[in-house]
Amino acid sequence: MNEPLYYGPDAAVALEVVRGLRSTRDLLAGMDAAETENALDRLRAILAAHQTGGGVLFDARTWIITARRA
Repeated sequence: MNEPLYYGPDAAVALEVVRGLRSTRDLLAGMDAAETENALDRLRAILAAHQTGGGVLFDARTWIITARRA
């Protein structure tokens, strides 16, 4: 299945969404101030590059697995 993943209506909102993710918080917590600002600048650029008329969208794929008892 291939559906776009929506991060928000614009890059500013998407940045707040991504910054709220535990994995992002953990990564940023391990950086000094200069590294953090560099990482956030890069993240802003990536989010802006994925801005569409329908919001900030990234390609996403998932497997849907169904178990059946034999």
